[in-house]
Amino acid sequence: MASSSNFTCNENTFEESVLIGDDGATSLSYRVCHDGRLYFMKQLRPELFPNHSNRVLLQKEFALGKSIEHNNVVKYDSIYESEEEMYILMEYVQGSTVEEKLKNDTAFFKKEHNIRRFTLQLLDGLKALHSKGIAYVDINAGNIMLTQVGDNVKIVDLGFCFSNKFSHATFGVTKEFAAPEILEGGTGNIDERSDIYAVGCLLRYIKRKSGAKYSRHFENIIKRCIKKERSERFATADEVISAINAHHKKRNILLGIISLLAVAGCITLLWNGKKQSSSNEPQRIEITESQDEIIYRVLSHEERTCEVIGGNGRGNNIYIQAIAQFGNIEYKTVSIADSAFAARNILSIHLPEGLEKVGYYAFRDCDSVVTISLPNSTTVFNNGFRGMRRLKTIKFPQHIKSISASAFVDCISLEEVYIPEGVERIELDAFGRCYGLKNVYLPQTLKVIERGVFWKCKGLEEITIPARVEEIGDYAFYHCDSLRHIYLHAHTPPAITTILKNSNAVIHVPLTALENYMKHPYWAKYNIEGDL
Repeated sequence: MASSSNFTCNENTFEESVLIGDDGATSLSYRVCHDGRLYFMKQLRPELFPNHSNRVLLQKEFALGKSIEHNNVVKYDSIYESEEEMYILMEYVQGSTVEEKLKNDTAFFKKEHNIRRFTLQLLDGLKALHSKGIAYVDINAGNIMLTQVGDNVKIVDLGFCFSNKFSHATFGVTKEFAAPEILEGGTGNIDERSDIYAVGCLLRYIKRKSGAKYSRHFENIIKRCIKKERSERFATADEVISAINAHHKKRNILLGIISLLAVAGCITLLWNGKKQSSSNEPQRIEITESQDEIIYRVLSHEERTCEVIGGNGRGNNIYIQAIAQFGNIEYKTVSIADSAFAARNILSIHLPEGLEKVGYYAFRDCDSVVTISLPNSTTVFNNGFRGMRRLKTIKFPQHIKSISASAFVDCISLEEVYIPEGVERIELDAFGRCYGLKNVYLPQTLKVIERGVFWKCKGLEEITIPARVEEIGDYAFYHCDSLRHIYLHAHTPPAITTILKNSNAVIHVPLTALENYMKHPYWAKYNIEGDL
């Protein structure tokens, strides 16, 4: 460790600068003090600064970090770049990594309530990343910290994350904790479940290093996290959190029953009192089953909103009501919960106006549905319709700004897609492996096509990309074996790295922009014609 005083960057003088890490592949790490406050500083190695791709990595890390506000994720403060150097400042975390904790306080992880709290906080931090289209990817014992005061989790170092917004940038993994789909297939199959696998590996690593013994239920959660087949793992961080909390609640059931029996008379009086109490008092979340076999749950009594959490399994036609009634009070249906109807034998789906969100995997693998009509009120539909193998027609809302990530992956019967004007972004893998897709109509408002959007759309023969598109993510048209013509109207070459594998495809661009494309380090490797 080296120390120096008056370290100067960005025309600011740091009162103190201490080198705390010089073994990073691309960066040096410092603890610095500015205006009496400690920061962690990550500085690009001077010898790597001239390389643009190295600077892009640091820019990417700061952009992703700045977008996250969560207690379990390190906070990013500022970035500085001059003609000679580049660095970012972030929250300085006083504490220890999981690896250091295992060495210095072995007993900590032997207590199941500690590992439970640690896991819940880690998953909560990952939820914040996933909600922004970020997979952390490189979860390991050195990238997760515990604070000195309180032993709270901090996810640090977002440098090697994978992001929908920076799909062309480098990411990294630690092999011991990396999911099989990453080691075998690179970026093509990364999603939330890749991080869940790494969480399971980290918990298994902690158990081995600490000699801890966990309950059978917790062991089963770990085993499910590290299933080789992604479909057998928990689908989201929320599902893991629910599984952990469910077990914790069961431990108190017996005491709860005894207490309820002992004070049954008092409970009756209290319950009757509740009925007569002010509507401003906290109320229980209610669940009811409607006459059309759909189950609704209250989200907010104050706002009179509810969500659909599933059905009783008997009906083949899903008709979701715009309004659900609880007692004499009406609640507006605003969302469908994660996995609500996944893998159900459903023939048709009616979604009401007023519905705002379709949860993760809500209708995943509902193989018999042919048509989906999304209400104009729906703005988020995640990967809710993934794997609907007979789906042929989609009607999109009129006012959406983006097509959600993985929304229609594996909808192999889909032949035509009309994306409405107003959409500016098509997110990660939105139409990946839609083998039957032949015609795609993109809006003039479109700006970004993220990674793998049309990956393995083997029936796609040509596509027109509007003039405003400024970024096309990695593998956007990879393995589109029939693709012969891309009509690209952008005068400024969009940011790309590798978007296409088919060497027979011709990319048609404006004649006045041909020279710019031919000089571009990535576009120049493709077959470009200036005939627009």
